[in-house]
Amino acid sequence: MSYFLLSVIVFTAAFFVSCNKIDDFIDHGHSGGTKGYVYTTSNESGKNNILIFKQEANGSLMYKTKVASGGTGKGMSLSSQGALILDKYHQWMYTVNAGDNTISSFKVSADGNVTLHQTIHSGGVMPVSLTVHHSWLYVVNAGGNICGFKISSNGHLAKIEGSSKALSSPTAGPAEILFKPDGSLLVVTEKATNKIVTYKLNAEGVAQAPVVYPAHAETPFGFVFAGNDHLIVTDAFGGRPGESVVTSLLIGNNNVTLKSYVPVHESAACWVVLTKKEDFAYVTNTASNTISSLRVESDGKLHLVDSVVAKTGKSPTDICLSGNAAFIYTVNEMSGTIGEYRILPHGRLHPLGDVSGIPTSAVGLAAF
Repeated sequence: MSYFLLSVIVFTAAFFVSCNKIDDFIDHGHSGGTKGYVYTTSNESGKNNILIFKQEANGSLMYKTKVASGGTGKGMSLSSQGALILDKYHQWMYTVNAGDNTISSFKVSADGNVTLHQTIHSGGVMPVSLTVHHSWLYVVNAGGNICGFKISSNGHLAKIEGSSKALSSPTAGPAEILFKPDGSLLVVTEKATNKIVTYKLNAEGVAQAPVVYPAHAETPFGFVFAGNDHLIVTDAFGGRPGESVVTSLLIGNNNVTLKSYVPVHESAACWVVLTKKEDFAYVTNTASNTISSLRVESDGKLHLVDSVVAKTGKSPTDICLSGNAAFIYTVNEMSGTIGEYRILPHGRLHPLGDVSGIPTSAVGLAAF
């Protein structure tokens, strides 16, 4: 047998082995390998429930059960990110009950079940987003303020006196509240005023007077921190067709500086999530029924990878990263589904299917 023919045979065999490995990667979830749990809230006006899904090793979700939240939902979209969150060690879960102006805490068990621990007034009207840092929890209320709570060692929430602070306007339309990773600052995006508001915190966790900055694009919505100082913000431009952008901002102690301004050429970019390595961001475009992908540099600069890295069900809203960081999930509001996607190299996504039967009022998405 000639050397050339032998080389062709070896190459061909290697090619088919490689293809088989890729098929295994796609079909059998070798990129994930571990199971987890995914949560959303029904946000129904009669009774708000936590919906619990078991995540299989291949990324598919199986409905497990529901648990009453202890409050009522709004029965419609809250237009916010962070309505349902887990703490850093996924021992506690928190949700807003926008229908009766309360927030609830839950103890999370290793098997994914949650037990209602406490329901407490949110300190305002229509809570829409939460954030937690160690023993502090803050909520932003659509009625125009933020309010803080101290978390005791047994998980009990108590309002932090003096923590209630106003937004820039009673009709600001807050979209999200988030702690800076080091806990020194709170950030809120305001959709209606096109503002970004920050609050420094003192040693007791009391938010100080708000500092208001103009956003660098229209309708700032969901956001995440990349590192401690870079903020990646979706800007929906009022949902106008093809006008959405994603901005990257450097958050200093006394300033907010624009780093990147990237059009995604889609409509109503609203929710955003980062990969575990913080090298890619995924954005749901609610009016386009798509997901866009962006590459994130270490200095906070952004580069559009794909305007349409995946198509979704109708009106994708909340988005989250799986606990094993191998998958992302979206709540598709008008379809009443949760979309499932495997993260592939270079920021690509492989659709896995949809889970149906989700209430069209569902908001919030969290996983571990």
